[in-house]
Amino acid sequence: AMMLHLVCDISGSMSEGGKPFILRTLATTVAQWVRQGYGQAEIHLCAWSSEARNIPNWSVKEDLPVEMLVCQGGTNGEALVQLLGSEPDGKVLILTDGFWTRDDVKTLSRWQEGLPPDTLRVIQIGADANPHLSKGLKGAKVFVAEEVLSVLDNWLQADEEWA
Repeated sequence: AMMLHLVCDISGSMSEGGKPFILRTLATTVAQWVRQGYGQAEIHLCAWSSEARNIPNWSVKEDLPVEMLVCQGGTNGEALVQLLGSEPDGKVLILTDGFWTRDDVKTLSRWQEGLPPDTLRVIQIGADANPHLSKGLKGAKVFVAEEVLSVLDNWLQADEEWA
């Protein structure tokens, strides 16, 4: 199965307006989509704010860990790039409100340009999500939360060969 790095922005700006709950719903939806067999993917859950870390031993059968609903600090693009590496195995889906510093946008944009086409997709969370994110992240596809299922369809199976 393909690897999907599910990156959850848990920085301070994500703490308001019900965003943690939207984040949880989206992450759970992705997990259910895989669990119900719509897509073949092994999900690696990542928490991202001033540092980026993988959540070990999380399975798609579980709810999002409670720590993922505690949103504080700022985002750190360098930390995320370091965690995922210049050649991440599989795809990367970032759930975020897009309130990143200009440096983060530059860092992630540069990183994205070195990836195979359509490795990175972003789902924006919250009514106040940053509308300029897709301009800053050239080449990355940016979606709204309601589009989560169409984001997954035909993306995770794209590289699979028929056995």
